[in-house]
Amino acid sequence: MMMRMLSLVKVKLAPLFGSVKRIGALIRKELESLMKDRLALLVIFLLPIIITGAMGMAQYRVTTLDDYYKIAVINQDTTLTAENLSLSNALINEMYMHANECIIIPMQSYDLAVYLLWQRQINAVLVIPFGFTSQLASQMIPAYVNLTLDGSDVEGQGAIIKGVTNAIAQLKMDYNYTKYEVIPSSQAIWPSDTKGISDIKITVPLILPMLLIGAALVITSQSVVGDIPLRRMLLTPAGKSEALIAKTISYLLVSLLQIMIVLGILILLYSFQPVGTLFNFLIVLVLTSFFGISLGLFISVVSNSRLQANQYFIFSYLTLIVILLAVPVKSIQRLDPLQLAREAIASVTARGLTLIDIGQQILYLFGFSAFFLSLAFIAFFFKKGLV
Repeated sequence: MMMRMLSLVKVKLAPLFGSVKRIGALIRKELESLMKDRLALLVIFLLPIIITGAMGMAQYRVTTLDDYYKIAVINQDTTLTAENLSLSNALINEMYMHANECIIIPMQSYDLAVYLLWQRQINAVLVIPFGFTSQLASQMIPAYVNLTLDGSDVEGQGAIIKGVTNAIAQLKMDYNYTKYEVIPSSQAIWPSDTKGISDIKITVPLILPMLLIGAALVITSQSVVGDIPLRRMLLTPAGKSEALIAKTISYLLVSLLQIMIVLGILILLYSFQPVGTLFNFLIVLVLTSFFGISLGLFISVVSNSRLQANQYFIFSYLTLIVILLAVPVKSIQRLDPLQLAREAIASVTARGLTLIDIGQQILYLFGFSAFFLSLAFIAFFFKKGLV
């Protein structure tokens, strides 16, 4: 009786055992194929190294001039205390010593300082008005300093306000003015109508580059490896270079359509109006999409399967985002195409700068695009799997 029950159980469980065995064989086969794919192994091991390494770089960072925020200080105060002390000069000295992450640049002309702020040569302008020392020494009325900030530099505003506040706090402690206020009256310009972090002129430079580059990568990363008719077409007189040129132009037209949709929504639904010309704005957006297309075509050419193309797409896109958000070295961040596009878009939409004024960002964006597109042509020329 017991033998019969065991035999019956064995018969019932035989399909389950067979399924488990087949699943185990498929797992072994999948892992073996991954172990043989060197590029997949590179993504598997390199991506977590890049991400976690970037998160821990802050404690080992090498500080360069790009990591400091430049504050132009204009001292209009000529008054003195009863002891012939200039508290305005004392505040400037405190800023030299206690405004961390800031470089203090004395200036005479407010108009020149604002022009340099407009050109992104400096990050803020601090004006110490006439009467600052006498007002503070009178112990009757607060003394004000006027701080003008770059409204499009969300990260920099916090660091600059912190530096100025630290210097003011140290001044009050050193001269025992703790009962009387030194108030930084601040305004953020470019965009001048900023109402907060959600203002459309702030969010457009932050979001659009990720949208355009990500969308271009999605539609192009499988454009070659997943194009079955392309194999037959290459047997005709049409050459590989002609096929890649046609794909580049086609996806540029698709990206242009996407850009028109985005602009239509921004202008018609949200009443968005860039300070610069729409033509300059359009050129920057097209260059941003062109980088995504070039990188996507390169990924598609070097991939041997759609799965591999998806892996490379995720790897490259996450790398761009990690460099932008996690790498603490600004000189490296400013070589990230996402950051280049952000600065170019902000300069056109909030400042009204021309393409010549943002020539550095334009040249870098175009250079990265040309680099990856050239690599795609070279790799496609030597690829033998298609014919």
